[in-house]
Amino acid sequence: MIATNYISFKDPAARVVFESGQYVRYIFNEYKSEYDHLMSSGLYKQLVDKNLLISHQEIEHSSDKTEVYKLICPDQIPFQSYPFEWSYTQWRKAILSYLRINKIALTYGMILKDATPYNFYFQGGQAIMFDTSSFIFFKENDPWLAYRQFAEEFLGPIALMHYSGNHWGRITISSLRGLPLNFISKQLPLKSWFNITTLLNIHIHAKYSQESYAVAESQKPSKGFSTEKIRSMLGMIEGTILRWKSAYQYAHHWSGYYSNDIESPAYLVHKEEVIRAWLNEIKPRSVLDLGANTGKFSFIASEYADNVISLEYDDSCVDQIEAHIRKKKIQNVTALAGDLTETTPDLGALNKEHRSIFKRGESDMVFGLALVHHLSIVKNLSFSQIAEMFSMFSKRHVIIEFIPKGDSKVSILLKDKTHDYKEYQETEFIDALSVYFKIKEVVSLKESLRKLILLEKL
Repeated sequence: MIATNYISFKDPAARVVFESGQYVRYIFNEYKSEYDHLMSSGLYKQLVDKNLLISHQEIEHSSDKTEVYKLICPDQIPFQSYPFEWSYTQWRKAILSYLRINKIALTYGMILKDATPYNFYFQGGQAIMFDTSSFIFFKENDPWLAYRQFAEEFLGPIALMHYSGNHWGRITISSLRGLPLNFISKQLPLKSWFNITTLLNIHIHAKYSQESYAVAESQKPSKGFSTEKIRSMLGMIEGTILRWKSAYQYAHHWSGYYSNDIESPAYLVHKEEVIRAWLNEIKPRSVLDLGANTGKFSFIASEYADNVISLEYDDSCVDQIEAHIRKKKIQNVTALAGDLTETTPDLGALNKEHRSIFKRGESDMVFGLALVHHLSIVKNLSFSQIAEMFSMFSKRHVIIEFIPKGDSKVSILLKDKTHDYKEYQETEFIDALSVYFKIKEVVSLKESLRKLILLEKL
């Protein structure tokens, strides 16, 4: 039997399962015509060549699985981030890829039946779709089955982000199947009514759709889209997204950290030298950079490791990481936005559809550079909680930076605090770490009070 399906249970045409250490996709007989057309028409090749669709290999499958037409093994994704962990730039890349895939597919008589951002991953600065079984035939005056889903899961959230800020992307975690159109419409500002894309595809769409999904499904219009009409609509939306270059901006403090706020050039040079030496000695296959800022040390790690995950709280910093990945064509760094005190849990069907960040982000080595004082003083995590968090993320090693109370940056954080933070001491921190790790080396960094600590898991 084919393994239980937790990942792609909504798709009757195929099933994604984890077998023999890799993800594979079973293509069922009912999807034979669509799959054959995708592969033989040139559509698959064009999308893969444009880096819009994941590539795959067909492999042998057991003959007793009579419902299976093909078994394919896609390129394995090193790390899968979720939309509520994306910055605005990443949302924008994903929706543009989605629109372009549909426009190309229409020239081959096909269209996507799904419109979920969860079908995309990022590599080399590009949003790539991995749902090979999402293509269906499109004929003149067919309905676009994914239209409502596209408005609720893709266009609505990015419109909210563009008009009202990045935090709207985070809110999608509370509604994994999309935000209701009526809700989206009510949250958008008045000026969005003067944008033709949001007017037609959100506001008017919401006005004439029923609140009950079941009722809306039973009242589908008999006439759908012509190829020309749907191509025109996709082009209009694409043009709007291209003009929406940024989300509504709030003040950002950390995006200029390494140019404005470092202790001294000597400190930064020494810090890099020590970290490079440890990376060269340990040779981790995977690195997780917590509190990555603009990714300076993530990119250093990418020179030594196969895969690097760069997690940062500030969306503008994530956008800068994304820009550098694309500019330098870096293939082994994935950026995501997240708060370490609001970490992604297991989610979805049976809590097995989407995995927690601790499971996805677990790495051979974890960086915690210029981070501990923020977690302790700003987020009020105890040293014991911080140590436990690093142990949950780390398979073997941690490089962590301790910044004492005498440091100017810590003094700023303590300025208006009523608590005296007597427990914020290096000895207390080392004691907490020692529950989970062996202290391998401690280095005092030049022209600063800061120290780098190399840890190995017990």
